[in-house]
Amino acid sequence: MKCTIDIKREGNSVMAYLPFNPRIEFGIPKGSIYVICTIGGVEFKSKLMSKGNKKYCIFFSKQLLKNLGLNGEEHFNVPLDIVLENIAISEAVEPKMLENDTIRVIRERSSVRSFIDKKVSHMVLDTILYSGLCAPSATNKRPFHFVVTQNREKMLHIMEGNSHYARMLTTAAACIIVCGDKIVQGIPEWLMEDCSAATQNMLLAIHSLGLGGVWCGVKQGSDFYKSIVNEFGLSCHIRPISLIALGYTDEDSPQRNRFEPSKLHYEAW
Repeated sequence: MKCTIDIKREGNSVMAYLPFNPRIEFGIPKGSIYVICTIGGVEFKSKLMSKGNKKYCIFFSKQLLKNLGLNGEEHFNVPLDIVLENIAISEAVEPKMLENDTIRVIRERSSVRSFIDKKVSHMVLDTILYSGLCAPSATNKRPFHFVVTQNREKMLHIMEGNSHYARMLTTAAACIIVCGDKIVQGIPEWLMEDCSAATQNMLLAIHSLGLGGVWCGVKQGSDFYKSIVNEFGLSCHIRPISLIALGYTDEDSPQRNRFEPSKLHYEAW
């Protein structure tokens, strides 16, 4: 559908509120809403974010604004063409693949944000953490550290710095904060990649053990970042990269077919 939006700054974010309720317009009563947007002939994908009172918005990064040719951070009456992303990819496009337990875990894992009241044992946690320590790292420097807590009060304290995106901490049985040592690995990109590899290892281990988990990013310098540093007393050379909320769940979150041939490039782009 076509509409006009006002792109404005709110706090640290640049966003635009939609002039309609996408749940009604697109017939999606619950769950995430992914859309394809077009502004000035430039197409981009976005996940609509709820701001309460049936209001939904699109966030604009600096790079996206640049790609759209929008200077500054406030633009009014911007024409927007928005359609629901077709997530029901035909089964026919799936390639023939080999199957084993590892591939099955990778294919079936999905993000879980709601947990039941059941404690996670130390043996289970140790298994998950060891999986993270098995991750590869640039030049084998292994700069990752994992801060673990099952303390609800601590989880609620750090959630105050990111109450919207980290709300799963209200029910999670535990959380793991994946940190990188900037002294051990001084190249920021490699530090991020090493810690991301460890995060993915643990997410897969969590799913394989019959639990649910979700990855929450930690933006450097954000209130969320500062609350984690303060709550756990992190040294200045230790950078929190990501947070994993985990626990047992009764949530049924089957993974959809994610094969997209348009994202595969052989020999050249």
